[in-house]
Amino acid sequence: MANTGVSRRPGKGKGKARRLDRLINIATVVAVLLLIAVIALWRIPSQYQILMPASAQSVTPMIAVNGHPPRSGSTGEFLMTFVSEPDSNLLEEILARLDPDATIVPLPPSYSATADHAASVQMMLSSVQTAELVAMCQLGYPDLCHGGVLVQNVASWSKAMGLLKVNDIVVALNGRPVKTSIALRDAMKGIQPGATVRLSVLRGAGSVTVPVRAMRSPQAPHGTVIGMSIADAGPVQLPPRLPYAIKIDPGQIGGPSAGLMFTLGIINRIGSSDLTHGLKIAGTGEIAIDGSVGPIGGIKQKVIGAQWAHARYFLTPCAGGNYTDARKIVGKAMTLVPVNNLSDALTFLRSLGTNGRLTAGFSYATCPPSA
Repeated sequence: MANTGVSRRPGKGKGKARRLDRLINIATVVAVLLLIAVIALWRIPSQYQILMPASAQSVTPMIAVNGHPPRSGSTGEFLMTFVSEPDSNLLEEILARLDPDATIVPLPPSYSATADHAASVQMMLSSVQTAELVAMCQLGYPDLCHGGVLVQNVASWSKAMGLLKVNDIVVALNGRPVKTSIALRDAMKGIQPGATVRLSVLRGAGSVTVPVRAMRSPQAPHGTVIGMSIADAGPVQLPPRLPYAIKIDPGQIGGPSAGLMFTLGIINRIGSSDLTHGLKIAGTGEIAIDGSVGPIGGIKQKVIGAQWAHARYFLTPCAGGNYTDARKIVGKAMTLVPVNNLSDALTFLRSLGTNGRLTAGFSYATCPPSA
């Protein structure tokens, strides 16, 4: 056969197909390895708690008051804020470190997710009960207001040792009523070390007057003290039922930080006027039995969550530096409102107009320098 001088070479199409097959194989191997790595990171526990924003939610559907349905025609809402806590694993930790909205905090050495959840649920239950009592007190039921200062412990160096007892409730000092621990400390101002003060005390079913010698505190700033650990007491005697049948269902949300907003939600449901003025008003803060608003965690995420829900105002605790921290991240569309207590929140709300503007002459509450 004659030689034509033409050599036969593999087709270009087959070479491209083989290269494509190799690329597919490499990509498959890489994808499998990445999947294995992701699964491994997901299964390895992290040593950090991860806090992520979650959109604020209205407390209106969470609160049920017998005989007091939600206000008809009102477009306003009180919004509670909370944080999302994803599973604590290395994958979520890596993602959180890349997310500017996230915060990660070290877990304590003895951390237990089960115990933490149980404690969070219990704190929410306590917060709900306190909110109900504080709201009833504000709505005109003085018997449900806080009832003095609870003695938690008497210092070994105190002149009150043997005179005061744990669970005593101090209701007056030298005849001056003291309904909160702050009021008791104020009443001690001007009293010199060595002076004898008369404490009116509720003990069990009775009451006694206890004379106690005041002392100079051995601890800085060395003021005049009685020498005892105290806390605000609850109502002296709880009735078998509240004046209104109230039920609050926060769902799966735990922790005490919704106390202020639950309190306002109850007052708004039962009271005669709409405190929201047709606006979305978010907030946070643990409510105490005396109406003071305590600090909360995750303030960054809660501000972001309130902004996601398009809140006009955000009630922010002064305590714990919450207000100071919130000012660093809040946007222009939402205004922070500093609050030390329920009274600050109500004063602000009653100064709002239907257009969301404040009445002339209104001044925001002032946060203490240490807050």
